[in-house]
Amino acid sequence: MGSSKRGASVMKIWAVIGVTLAAVVGFTGGYFVGAFEEQGTKAFTIVDDYGRAVTIDGIPQRIVSVAPTPTEILFAVGAGSQVVGVDDYSDYPAAAANLTKVGSYTLNTEAIVALHPNLIVASDLVPRLQLDQLSSQGIPYVIFADRTVEDVFGTIRLAGVITGHAQEADDLATNLSARVDAITAKTLATNITKPTLYIEYYPMFTYGPGSFGDDLIRLAGATNIAHNATSEYPQITNEFVIAQDPQIIVYTSGVMSQTTNLTIASRPGWENMTAVKDNQIYSIDDNLISRYGPRIVDGLEQLAAIVHPELFS
Repeated sequence: MGSSKRGASVMKIWAVIGVTLAAVVGFTGGYFVGAFEEQGTKAFTIVDDYGRAVTIDGIPQRIVSVAPTPTEILFAVGAGSQVVGVDDYSDYPAAAANLTKVGSYTLNTEAIVALHPNLIVASDLVPRLQLDQLSSQGIPYVIFADRTVEDVFGTIRLAGVITGHAQEADDLATNLSARVDAITAKTLATNITKPTLYIEYYPMFTYGPGSFGDDLIRLAGATNIAHNATSEYPQITNEFVIAQDPQIIVYTSGVMSQTTNLTIASRPGWENMTAVKDNQIYSIDDNLISRYGPRIVDGLEQLAAIVHPELFS
C-alpha cells in the first residue's frame, strides 16, 4: 500500500512537471526550471533562493533538513515521511523532534552521510562550506532564504514540487495567502494609522530593511523604527530606541529568552518611552516570527492583533 501511494505521488508530480517542461515557472527567488531523463532517471532542475541551479535525480525520498524553517515547510507540505534527519533545533512538528539530529550551525557531516540522503534542504544561516563539502560527495542541497511573507508562499510551492507534493503545497500556500489578505484588508486600509513599533528578537537586535520581520511589521499595520537601519538584522543601542520612542514594543519569548516586560521597562532611560508609559509591551513566541515557514502567518495574526486590537477584537 505504501509503495502504491508513493508511486501515485511520483506520477502526480511528473504530470505537473510535464505541463511546465521547457518553461521557467517563478515561485519566489527560487523556481522550477524543467525536467529531463538522464540514464533512465527522471531528474529535474530548480533554482534556489541563492540563485543556484540544483539538479535533483528524481523525487527525493531521503531528505535531511539542516534548519528549523525548511523542516517545518517539508512537514507542512506532506513530505514529513521523506525526512530522515534534522538539525538540533528542529522541534516542530513533534514528529521532527524524534528524527536523527545532525548538528546545527556546525553540521555533523558524518551523520548526514550515514543517512544516505538524496537531498539536503538548508536555510541561509547554515555554513556553505560544509554544504559544499557534502555536495562534492554527490548530495545536492537547496537553500530557502525568504525576505517577505509573499516569498514564503513561493518557497512552500517550490518545496512541494521538489518533494512530489505540489498539490498539497499549493493548497497550503493558497490558504495562507487568503489569511494574510484577510488581515491586510484591515491593517493596510487607507484610514488606519500605523503606530511605531520596535520588535526585539534577541536583546538589542531587531529587524531592519529587507528582512521578513520588516515585512511582517508593515503587513501588521505598523511602522518599523529600524526600517532605515543599515542592515537586515541590526544590533541597535539604547539611545537609538529611546530616540525613536516607539509606541509599541514586542519582544520574542522562548525557552532561551530571559526578557520580560519588567526587564524591558527597567532599561535605563526607557521609563519615559511612550510604549512603556502606556504599558504597550508584549511578547510573542519566537518561533512564530523567526522561522519563515507556514507558522509565520500565525505570527502575523498575533502581531496585527497587538498593533490594532480595535480591528481584531
